[in-house]
Amino acid sequence: MVLKVTNLEKDFGGIKAVNNCNFEIKENKITTLIGPNGAGKTTVFNLITGLIKPDKGHIHFRGNHLVGLKPYKIARLGLTRTFQLIRLFPKLTAMENMLLVRSNELERFKDLIFNPKKIRHEENLNKQRCMEFLELVGIPEKHNFLAENLSFGQQKLLEIARALATESPLILLDEPVGGVNPKLRDKIRNILIKIKEQGRTLLIIEHDMNFVMKISDKVIVLDEGTVIAEGPPKKIQNNKKVLDAYLGGNKK
Repeated sequence: MVLKVTNLEKDFGGIKAVNNCNFEIKENKITTLIGPNGAGKTTVFNLITGLIKPDKGHIHFRGNHLVGLKPYKIARLGLTRTFQLIRLFPKLTAMENMLLVRSNELERFKDLIFNPKKIRHEENLNKQRCMEFLELVGIPEKHNFLAENLSFGQQKLLEIARALATESPLILLDEPVGGVNPKLRDKIRNILIKIKEQGRTLLIIEHDMNFVMKISDKVIVLDEGTVIAEGPPKKIQNNKKVLDAYLGGNKK
């Protein structure tokens, strides 16, 4: 078990966005978090990654208690995420976007003064590693392109590559195939399966049910901030509570 969420709650102006939420994420698995609009999925991601603080509950990641930690400290523990809206630096190249997530500026400053050879060696290693991730997602030839000049699909792939470049054992992906065409959706699915095969753990928010059913080891279903079902895809497909949650209309 790499991540455990216990009795998590969060209110926004009297509206309970997350309500007694409990689930566990097993290591080296692909778990998807699904539910109607307004079910609390992104709020759960924001709570896990420290962007907002829960009103109640506990979040444990590899033995570390995350509640109260700043996002950068959580990231240093080995947990990274992408966002529903692409968050790249548009005026930087694809490679520069990648290298940013691998640098420790304080250590770089110390080494620049006392050990410049180490800096050059690490820069070369970082570039090599980043190129490997760009190759994994299929855009190595775009490494010198400005992020703003990449297509929407290529930007999606760059975000996945950048998350990989952190070397984090747990990656949270918020709608990785949102807005992409079927061909790219299948490509991203294959990339994520390769990532799992390399030993990473993935927690994914996604609305594309065809994608969810094909990629997931486990599906967790949220409705009104509460887990109403969890299990393998086939079990979830025929769950009455899940069908009722979706057929009951979107909760915006």
